[in-house]
Amino acid sequence: MDKLIGSDKVEYYAHYDKNKDTKQLLNEHLKSVAELSKYQIPPTVNFDVISNSKMKDLCYWIGYLHDMGKYTNYFQDYLIKGEDSRFRSHAPVSACIIYLFLKDKVLGSNNNSTEEEILKFLCYVVVRLHHEALKVDNSLFSISRENSVWDNLLTERDNLFKNKIQILKDSNLENEIKDKHFEIEKLKKERLFTRIPTLVNQGRFEKDYLFFFIIYIFSVLIDNDKINSSQINIDKVKRVSPDKVEKYINSKPANRGKIDLDDKRNKSRKTMINVINNLSDTQIVNTGFFFITAPTGIGKTLSSLECALILQKRINKIMNYNPRIISAIPFINIIEQNKIEYENVFNDELKLIIHHRLSDFSNIKSVNNENMSLDKALLDVEAWDGDVILTTFVQFFQSVFTGKNKPLKKLNKMSGSIIILDEIQAVPEKYMPLIGAVLKKMNQYYGTKFILMTATQPKILEFSKLILKDESTIDNSIQLLHDYKDYFHNLHRTKLIPLLSKKLTNDEFVSLMFEKWDNKKSVLIVVNTIKRSIEVYNKLKGKIKDLGINTEVYYLSTNIIPQQRKKVIGLLKKKLKSKVPLILVSTQTIEAGVNLDFDMGFRDFAPICSIIQTAGRINRENEKTEYCPLYIVQLENDNDYVYQLMNLKLTKGILKKYPEIHEDKYGELTEEYYDMELKEDGFYKESKTIWDEGILRLNFDVIEEFRLIDKLEDVVDVFVENDAKASKIADAYEAVLKSGDKIDYDLRIIDIDENLAIRYRKHISFYEKKALLKLINGKLSDYIIQVRLTRIKDNRPIEFKARGGAESNLFWIPRDQIDQYYDKDTGYKSENNDAYIF
Repeated sequence: MDKLIGSDKVEYYAHYDKNKDTKQLLNEHLKSVAELSKYQIPPTVNFDVISNSKMKDLCYWIGYLHDMGKYTNYFQDYLIKGEDSRFRSHAPVSACIIYLFLKDKVLGSNNNSTEEEILKFLCYVVVRLHHEALKVDNSLFSISRENSVWDNLLTERDNLFKNKIQILKDSNLENEIKDKHFEIEKLKKERLFTRIPTLVNQGRFEKDYLFFFIIYIFSVLIDNDKINSSQINIDKVKRVSPDKVEKYINSKPANRGKIDLDDKRNKSRKTMINVINNLSDTQIVNTGFFFITAPTGIGKTLSSLECALILQKRINKIMNYNPRIISAIPFINIIEQNKIEYENVFNDELKLIIHHRLSDFSNIKSVNNENMSLDKALLDVEAWDGDVILTTFVQFFQSVFTGKNKPLKKLNKMSGSIIILDEIQAVPEKYMPLIGAVLKKMNQYYGTKFILMTATQPKILEFSKLILKDESTIDNSIQLLHDYKDYFHNLHRTKLIPLLSKKLTNDEFVSLMFEKWDNKKSVLIVVNTIKRSIEVYNKLKGKIKDLGINTEVYYLSTNIIPQQRKKVIGLLKKKLKSKVPLILVSTQTIEAGVNLDFDMGFRDFAPICSIIQTAGRINRENEKTEYCPLYIVQLENDNDYVYQLMNLKLTKGILKKYPEIHEDKYGELTEEYYDMELKEDGFYKESKTIWDEGILRLNFDVIEEFRLIDKLEDVVDVFVENDAKASKIADAYEAVLKSGDKIDYDLRIIDIDENLAIRYRKHISFYEKKALLKLINGKLSDYIIQVRLTRIKDNRPIEFKARGGAESNLFWIPRDQIDQYYDKDTGYKSENNDAYIF
């Protein structure tokens, strides 16, 4: 709070930094957040009892009043003079004001129903916790601290009320805020106000829309609060003509020898486009789910993008807004492939955001096409402030199943968007009912449209019925490739041959493999654990050497560093293209979007979808003989570590019926599998628990039990410094960790923008340093493997701190000690025999 020289006018600040000489007026911040919040809500957002126009008003006022507590002298003195006080908090008193204001204004009515009180309370929670994690439980009103909390609130309120005239004039709220909106003591006396968390948590008011409502308004507020505080300009979502996809496809060189495949791709793409073009405006608005069920290699990436662009164009014409396009993919390496395709289509006309835990955000441009500082670039990426977003399933789903502040920030960007979910069958089957239900509700409440793609379409909407109650039977989905079964029936690339009569030892498996292999073909072997993969690899290498066969054996798993995995995959692609006979031993890593093409394969027993994923790496390009075999074997019990027993039981029951299964029957096989799953009560208990006890009761602790990737307990990150590039990145990492407010290292060595590198040698802020560390961590990750603690106890690497004194949780394998800890072929060396699965 500053008084202007020669004036009685007082200036109030939302943010103030003496060191950087930056300040932001509080009235400008409140007005901007309010307007941004209202502006960003698409016309598709509607809840059971709150219309779209009311949602816009609600978010506007939440944005306008969320920082009213910053008008206290206590907060202003803390911000400007550094004078601390227990009365400087601003969110709790702002939350009380918004509750009283909404009670009188936006959500006010004559009936004062419990439902209305709960909605107002949720708005109170959103403002109170806008710098914290979201929760609705009794910890909001701690009995042990109740009196001191209310005393603090009343002191802060009294300070606001004393300067009321000046504050309301500054905030331009003279006609809106009344004395009764400061009557906080009434809330303490309102019995229902403090009992609402108990009411909801005990299931006495179960309405699914409350969950989607609270995470949405929380996301709108925290997103726009951070964007405005960082002085980032928001641009409208732009679009390009769908024709750009076809122009790009036509510009590609023709595939010699693959004319038939190109014809199929072109035919399927045109079929999908015709389906969308023939939909009426009403059908476009009402259809929530567009399915693309098609075999591997049919060109789903570009077809789905073109369909999304056509939908975007139609929606713009009907509803007068541009939906954002979000493409979520299960595996990071597929993102990098799709990024190239998307960039070639857009030609820099659209802002493409790539968001995953390792993404390089250093080249993000501002609205003026200038390089952003790293902290603002990171904020831009994490807020999904782009026209098109490419991200992972983890980023997507863990922005919904959470109360955490940072991931929820981008949730509002999903509303009214067109979301492509590629390889939807990759989600854990135990969560399919939950994910199906959440997608349906996002469509219902946010107006989000989904394009769901896969070669083995799981019945994800049918699964949702297992946990949703009183649901309408109206089907608002459409199959874009209506003749997809014809594409499967015409495929003769592979066949499955189950050999499941007995469990095999390593020696028995290697013998079987040599019975089936004539040493003229390329072979893929996929097993379920790292331990098994190393054992099989070593046995094969030994036998091939003994027999004098001149065939290379390669190894792939998460036991080798990502940089080495990339090299192995690159080498395999070249050799397979040249028809060189070879053997690859791998874990499920090969299923993660790795486009290799073998002559034959062996797969350790796994659920149907994993088996079919492996089959997609055999005769992929249809250039070999018909029905190349994938043998299904069962090695000693490793599958029990990795997969749910029920999934294995269903799979075995199906596979035992057939001596072999041709590719044109894979669709029927998966349909049979999912139909059997739908009848099994046990498999969806995790989904039901999270829905019933988490979502319906707003219990965020239960909601956050959702894990797309099972949490790896007791693992450590091990940095393998195996080349000069790794050393340079590690040097930069140490320099940043040990730095104060400037970096004593030339960051240009690791390809950081020259202007930023020079600036950071002079000064770097706390937030810039956090962003820089995240960027360097992404580069460092190429040399990091995760290892279970049980594996390092007998061969423990050095702590990273020993390298140069920088505090870090990493372990370190120095360049001159690689052989002691790391095998050049199979990766990290373990000195015990525990099973390990990655």
